[in-house]
Amino acid sequence: MLDIRNILFPTDFSNCASQSLEHALFLAKYFSAKLHLFHAIVLHQRDPHNPAFHFPDLKALHEKLKKMARNSMDGNLRASIESEKEVDITMEEAWGISADNLILEYAAGHNIDLVVMGTHGRRGLGYMFLGSIAQEVVRKASCPVLTIRESETPKPPGKTDRVLSPIDFSDHSIMAMLVAREFARLYDAKLQVLHVVEETEHPAFYGISKEIVWGLRAEIVNRSEKELHRIFNEYKEPEVAWEFKVIAGHVANEILQYALRNKIDLIVLATHGLSGIKHFLLGSVAEKVIRRSPCPVLTVKPFGGTTPL
Repeated sequence: MLDIRNILFPTDFSNCASQSLEHALFLAKYFSAKLHLFHAIVLHQRDPHNPAFHFPDLKALHEKLKKMARNSMDGNLRASIESEKEVDITMEEAWGISADNLILEYAAGHNIDLVVMGTHGRRGLGYMFLGSIAQEVVRKASCPVLTIRESETPKPPGKTDRVLSPIDFSDHSIMAMLVAREFARLYDAKLQVLHVVEETEHPAFYGISKEIVWGLRAEIVNRSEKELHRIFNEYKEPEVAWEFKVIAGHVANEILQYALRNKIDLIVLATHGLSGIKHFLLGSVAEKVIRRSPCPVLTVKPFGGTTPL
């Protein structure tokens, strides 16, 4: 089972951060976790007289939770966020010259189990823009990080119907799949497990015919499907509906296209996988998926850091 006791929500008070706050509040309420609202103040990047740079009051946050409960269609989820117990919320600010370092230091010093943050924010200040702060937090945080892009029509966190877990059969991606399974259980959602067989272009100089390439691909797909069935038999849960798929192509693009075609609400993936193939090495597949994903992405580092299982 997931064990999440402390959730960190870094904010720059942008609209993107406001949308992400709903996910942080929902998860904090569901897990009875303490929610840490944190603002990293970088030199010359804050106007104390601007109300847009102030934390909302606790009453407003709890009213937001009640609104989320009313909008939730699932009875169990509604009950979990309608309960009498209020969310334990702390609000902290810190000054420094690097927002990502301040966030990471706070996470390390407060036993944070999950970071929830937007991937875009105040562009003029460079806050939360993937490629700088959010990227560094995903890259260096020892705990899982849930990144959420700003959307014109954001979907309430309680209405998560499909969770996607891309795997490359490494131990790291299997651990991420188990986290995905627990989130699928949390949301009463279908878990869709995807393996992408990386397409490789062979120069004509190699003398490899198309027939040989297609034959090899068919054999790899067949073996991958058998392995997915083995994984299902080992890790299946009666409370979670599973679906498996093997496709060939370029990994990041196929994950993103699959998410669009199947209306995925949450992608859960490891930031590192098979070292030889580097399927999920951040800076490659994981970074591309986070940057372009149509839905929130939860990145998991099963090695070295904390994993909420």
